[in-house]
Amino acid sequence: GMAKETIRSRPFDIVVYGATGFTGEKVVKYIVEQHPEIKLAISGRNEEKLQKIASLVNLAPSCILVASLDDDPGQVEDALRKAKIVLACAGPFRHVGRELVRAAIAAGTDYLDICGEPQFFDDMLTEFEAAARAASVLVVSACAFDCVPAELSVTFVSRELQRQYPGSPVTCVELVHQFFGVSRFNATTFHAAVDGFHASMNGELSQSRKRVKDTFSVSKPPPAPDNWPNIMIESPTTFFPVYHEWTKTYLLKFMGADGAAIRNSQRYLRMRSPIHSNNSDDNSPEQPQPKLSVCLGVPTKVGAYTILGFGALFSFLAKYSWGCRLLHRYPSLFTAGYFTNEGPTDEQLEQGSFETRSVAYGWTKEQCVRATCRGPELGYVATPKILTALALVVLKHRDKLPFSGGVMLPGALFGRSAETYDLLQQEGILFEIVQQK
Repeated sequence: GMAKETIRSRPFDIVVYGATGFTGEKVVKYIVEQHPEIKLAISGRNEEKLQKIASLVNLAPSCILVASLDDDPGQVEDALRKAKIVLACAGPFRHVGRELVRAAIAAGTDYLDICGEPQFFDDMLTEFEAAARAASVLVVSACAFDCVPAELSVTFVSRELQRQYPGSPVTCVELVHQFFGVSRFNATTFHAAVDGFHASMNGELSQSRKRVKDTFSVSKPPPAPDNWPNIMIESPTTFFPVYHEWTKTYLLKFMGADGAAIRNSQRYLRMRSPIHSNNSDDNSPEQPQPKLSVCLGVPTKVGAYTILGFGALFSFLAKYSWGCRLLHRYPSLFTAGYFTNEGPTDEQLEQGSFETRSVAYGWTKEQCVRATCRGPELGYVATPKILTALALVVLKHRDKLPFSGGVMLPGALFGRSAETYDLLQQEGILFEIVQQK
């Protein structure tokens, strides 16, 4: 139709918004170096900084689209109209994301971001789902670490379980993240975590959840039947690390957005595909929801207790506005130097890697499938790779995806797309089944 023709004739494939930030710059460099075939533009509000990055990676001046969300949203919309996809790398999203999503929908430009804030997922869904569907625009948050390895591990291992044990439901999924050789993070992530945690403590997050429920008729997952197996999975409590045989690590409850993201995708699929249109063999929404455990695996007990100590201090302070101010002011102090304003050096990044292990169980503890997702340093090296791979799926295989518009997370959009796993693998993010029957 008419709309698709104009998309095809857009001068750019991808525009990176927030290209001058720590992550944005890494995404730009990665695409220019690894995918010279992609027609790339960069956008943001600071022309001088954008020019600096453009000359750094040899982008022509015509690839710079100066646009400020604060001054003139119309300007941003015009910039986005020149590209097929916008990659939103400017956080914190609770402040800039909403206007960018609005502009993307108005411009008919697919939107992928690296936001890991559950409240933002819910608010965008409530506000923009109808508009995004009507405009056939994909709005996908959390296209980065840690949600993508987690969400896609769940779909990957669940599908394999059902291939090996036809007819069996997925009753439980365990995820364990392990990070190796990581010594520092950029403080932006920390600031977002402080705000997000504060929102969940003071009830903002549950208000956002409630708005979703009030806006959409989402069926609850059916309750587990009486004969549903009660498989004990490793789910450490908040205060005691649990030793884990398969990874040889001490498990802590993982504090990232993964659990929220996985549940969000399951809820979205229930909303979009009413029960009658599903084949029940395919872990469809009329299955009871699997039990879920998302953990962090730490090599030593001392390490586990250290993290717990910092976590306890953090959660105490993040409850209060004064505590938030303190945390925002001294990120390095409250994280033993893990989060710094400078962020990690390139050498530090090259030594890092991550591995996410997953186990899916069927009717019994013996009916299980294990998988791994492995990749480079989780934040700054893996994120450009993951974001680029997902953007390539949308560029090349959009017609094979289950939805052509809407506000969702990666699990719902990409979880069953074989092309996604192939393209992630080409960028160095590998999903593998580790044990056959």
